[in-house]
Amino acid sequence: MSITYQTYDNNITISFVILSWNSAKYLQRCFDSIIYKCLNEHIIFEVIIIDNGSSDLSCEIISDYQKRYPEYFKLIKLDSNKGTTSTRNMGLKQSRGRFICILDSDIELKKGSLTAVFNRFTSDNNIGMIVPQLLLPDGSVQNSVKHFPTLYNKLLKIPRIIMGIKTKHRDFYDDFPFIEERNVDTAISACWFFRRELLHSVGYLDENIFYSPEDLDYSLRVWKKGKIILYYPDFVLVHHTQQITHKKPFSKTSVSHFLGLIYYFCKHGGWVVRPRF
Repeated sequence: MSITYQTYDNNITISFVILSWNSAKYLQRCFDSIIYKCLNEHIIFEVIIIDNGSSDLSCEIISDYQKRYPEYFKLIKLDSNKGTTSTRNMGLKQSRGRFICILDSDIELKKGSLTAVFNRFTSDNNIGMIVPQLLLPDGSVQNSVKHFPTLYNKLLKIPRIIMGIKTKHRDFYDDFPFIEERNVDTAISACWFFRRELLHSVGYLDENIFYSPEDLDYSLRVWKKGKIILYYPDFVLVHHTQQITHKKPFSKTSVSHFLGLIYYFCKHGGWVVRPRF
């Protein structure tokens, strides 16, 4: 079956595709930071929010922004939680910008220039994705970029997750956080910037994955298409991450994440040895 891709609008520079689920306490900060950043840089933008069946005040907050900024905000409202991949794909298929930003609803745009991000793409056609520096609310740098995993290294994390035993993070870069930009294997999907053309070469998110690790899968697919993922610390965001799978290792979400990992390794390999490009 062929895939129909949305034609971009020359008048829209960037589309922010945001998935929301019971995110009421974060949405205002997220939306206001986008509006402030784009208006100050004279960037024409759109915000597409997919609400994943929230039971809090998320939809009311989004509707309020739609009323105040009807030219910028669009809501796709779902009646239940349908995961992260099919829902983000809904937003991607509605997006019209030349650039796209997949963004978590608990993110605030802080330091840095969106225009500089766009120019970085223009300066190097080999760049598939640009990922920014993420700060946690306490000001520490979130370890948001990692080596490609192996199942063996994932299994070594079980004692730390379940029993709190400190073990080495074998997927982490030893010299992180990076001061300067550099290529990385993978990046969490809290914030990804890419050109619209990437969807034509790599495709949409894999909907066989319900919740996670859609970020690992897509990162690997980007590299397989001969593109790089660039960590760009000059653009800084604050991430109010909840890290659900770490807090509740036997929850439905955590089990879904584990099953997603098994699917990832069956699809791409890398059970013992990381892929190299």
